[in-house]
Order: sequence, then structure tokens, then C-alpha cells
Amino acid sequence: MFDTNKPRSYLSRRQFLRVAGLASGALLAACVAPPAATPAPQAGEATVAPQTPSSAGGGEVALLWSDINSTQQPMIEDFTKATGIKVNQTVVQYNERLNKINTAVQGGGGFDVVQMDTIWTAQFVAAGWVEDISDRLTDAIKKDVPDSSISAVRVGGKIYGMPFFNSAKHLFYNEKLLKDAGIDKPAATLDEFMEQAKATTDKDKSLWGSVWSWKQSEALICDWVAIMFTKAGAQILDDSGKAVFNTMGGVEALQWMVDLLNTHKVADPASLEFTEDDVRKALMTGNYALTYNWEGVLPDANDPKQSKAAPNVHVGLLPGSQDVKSSSVNGSEGWAILNIAKNKDNAWKLLEYMASVAWQKKAMLIAGQYPILSSLYSDPDLQKNVTDFPIYGEQFKYLAVRPQVPSYTQASDIIQKHLHEALLGQVKPQEAMDAAADEVNKLSTAP
Repeated sequence: MFDTNKPRSYLSRRQFLRVAGLASGALLAACVAPPAATPAPQAGEATVAPQTPSSAGGGEVALLWSDINSTQQPMIEDFTKATGIKVNQTVVQYNERLNKINTAVQGGGGFDVVQMDTIWTAQFVAAGWVEDISDRLTDAIKKDVPDSSISAVRVGGKIYGMPFFNSAKHLFYNEKLLKDAGIDKPAATLDEFMEQAKATTDKDKSLWGSVWSWKQSEALICDWVAIMFTKAGAQILDDSGKAVFNTMGGVEALQWMVDLLNTHKVADPASLEFTEDDVRKALMTGNYALTYNWEGVLPDANDPKQSKAAPNVHVGLLPGSQDVKSSSVNGSEGWAILNIAKNKDNAWKLLEYMASVAWQKKAMLIAGQYPILSSLYSDPDLQKNVTDFPIYGEQFKYLAVRPQVPSYTQASDIIQKHLHEALLGQVKPQEAMDAAADEVNKLSTAP
């Protein structure tokens, strides 16, 4: 049984993306936040993605998810019209969902399909809760869904779910502040990022080169992972589950973070207490040149009624290195079929429909959920509504995955603590990472 009571900063980030992000009026005047349905593809529309299941069949499927604002109901209705399958829904807040799944599995039933956070995947697999769907994936799905997206639902080479939406950290930059400093384009490498942060931080610190969500939380882990995997061959755990980040990229990443913050002083010190939403608000003051954040920063950051940075905020690929073009972190969720499901064939039809152009395009238009389908990033309807939309699609090709291990939550807490101590200047990066690796390894061997 898993710890279901642990609070997560992840929830506030998800709420932010769906409520305060792209679902706001800049996409479609009549739209509201989270996902809803999509009509079948129109003539001439890209159809690289899997086709909508046929209407033959009928029956039902039981779904547990967190569509708390009912914005995705049109897509559920579309699915039922397309397949004849009724969807019996249970809708709960994120923080209640894991408990619900736990209770259902222990009780022997209740749901066929559940919405699964990527950081739960390994737990569910280890417990035998979710079905291996590797053999069900069609060639069309494999062709259009990037491997980096599938990685959120893959453990040990097998696939245990369908990605729900794409999510990653991205580079957001204030083009005016860069140009004022004589910089024509955003940083392509971490070395360039450091130089640009220096060039855009003024002496009295009224303007900062960068701002970060480096409060002791999962957000800190996400930035550290993205930075770490700019190093070719970086690893968090080895194949046996042993922590090796202290010798395979973790120290270098943390040293870069410490140098940015404490040596060169080109990151706002408030970053040490900032969440991702704090970073979004800071960028909108117009006083920050560079930051990492999730998708929901735009369009609000370019709305002059809300943002002093408007219309100068753009998105770019996160910086890489000489050996790695770009590196970000996978933040998506997925759909999983429970092993105890009573309607597995109908459950698969639902997952297949969720990966269709019909669902994915409509989810983006009315809810701001970024598609899992690479083909949709060239869709003209989506491009005209989202600034730099193809760049998001490019970023989703360069994602690192946080360790898919059952003890991830506890390991994350350990690493967060030591990262934060180093950023506070209480300990050297190598010492911090050695101590964190030692604790994580003791955790993995505990009875």
C-alpha cells in the first residue's frame, strides 16, 4: 500500500496549467480551462494519428480521473457517439485520486481506466495494478507519439499506459531585455545561458538575468534533472537501481546552479522560495530575462492587461551542451488500464480514442492541453493561436524522465533536501550529492 497522504506541489502546477494557462481566452473566445471533445477530423486535416474507433460495439467503461471542472465532457460525449460505449465517470481532485485507486484495487474493482501521474507508474507496475499494453499499441500511435512521451508510462521496456498530454519545462525569455543587452537569440547551451544571465542582470539588481522555482519541492528536482541531462551519459540511477547521480552528472548540474545563484549572482535569490507560479508572476513584471517553466506561461505573459513583459515573452528550447541539443524533464500524466478491469477491450478503445487527432486537437483548443501527437504541432489552427507553437513540439523530443522506481517519492524528498542545502551555501555540491546518493541507496535496501 502506498503513502496517499503526501502533499504535492505537482497539483498546483497542474491546476495552473489548466486554469491559468492556455485555456484562457487567448485560444478561443468561448473556451474555458481543462479538456473537452473534438469532432472527427475534417477533410484535409492531418491524420497521422490513430483513427477514431468504429461505432460498432457498445457497452461501458468505468473511468477515474480529475476533470473537476467538467471541461472535458464534450470529448467523452464524442467518444460515446463514435463507439457506442458509455463512460461511467468518477471525478476527484488530484490529491484524492491515488487513494481512490488504492481503495479500488484493494477492494477488487470499480474502475477500468485511471488517470496516472508519471511519478506513480513504477509504483503501480511493481504492485501489479496496471496492464501491460505494449502489444496493443498500433503502428499509427508509435509513429506519431514521440518516444520521449511514451517514456512517462514505460517501465522495464514495457508500456503500461497512454500519455494523456505532453508537458515539459521550457525556456521562456524576454526578447526586449536580451536585445537591450545586445543578444540576438536565446541561449542554446548552459554556458550561453550563464553569459546571457550575466549580461542582463544590472548592477542595482532591478533587472535579473534569471529566476527559478528552487523552493525545496518537486519543482527543484525538475530543474536539476533538466540541467543534469545536458551532460551526455547522465544517469540518476543505474540499471540495478543504485543512485549514481553523484558521479554521473548530478554534481555538475548542481554546481552550475550554485554558480548562477551564489558565485555570479545572476539569479534572483528569491528563487530559493519560489514556486513555478511565483516564477510565472515574476516573469510578467518585465524584470527578468530568462527562466524555466511549464507550458502555461503563455499567452498570459503577453497579455498587456496582465503583464508588463508583454508582448516580449517567447518560448525557446531549453539549453543543452556541445554534446546534447536540448534537455528538459517529462511532466506528463497518462491513462492506465487496471489489471482488475472488467471491460478491458472497451478500456483500450477509450485509450485509443484519447490518442486520436479528434481528442488531442480539441483538448488543445478548448483546454490548452498540449498534444501528444507530433503531427499536430504543424496544425495551422493550433499554430495561429499559440506563440511559437512548433517549438513546444520540438522540446517534447528532448525529455528526461525522473526515475521510474516505486520509492521515487521518498528519494525525491531526500534529493530535494540536499540540493536546497547546497543552494543555500550550507554544503558543497559534491558533498550534497554524495550524501543524497548514500541516503537514496540506503532507502532502496531498506526492508
